[in-house]
Amino acid sequence: MDVHDIEAWRKLLKERGAALEKLRQIQETIGLSKEDRMKYEASLKVYRDQLVTIEYARQQGFAEGEAEERLKNARDMKAAGIAPDLIAQITGLPLETVKGL
Repeated sequence: MDVHDIEAWRKLLKERGAALEKLRQIQETIGLSKEDRMKYEASLKVYRDQLVTIEYARQQGFAEGEAEERLKNARDMKAAGIAPDLIAQITGLPLETVKGL
């Protein structure tokens, strides 16, 4: 069994696990009263909203980290005597930003 086979099995099991989890959730809600089902769905919405918020914050953190890294690299290049227009081209920062460092 090579790495590709293992990866294919891992993907299949992950997908199957997700499908089984969805079936389990459906089974849980079938026997609920209308009021309990509404409470369950409301709590599920809160949970999903929290996941979206966490993912958004994570993406924002990555974006901020990348921006800080570009500024650091630009400062280092400027200190090394590299021309501002070349620094702007390499880092993708506006020329005015590079000149202001």
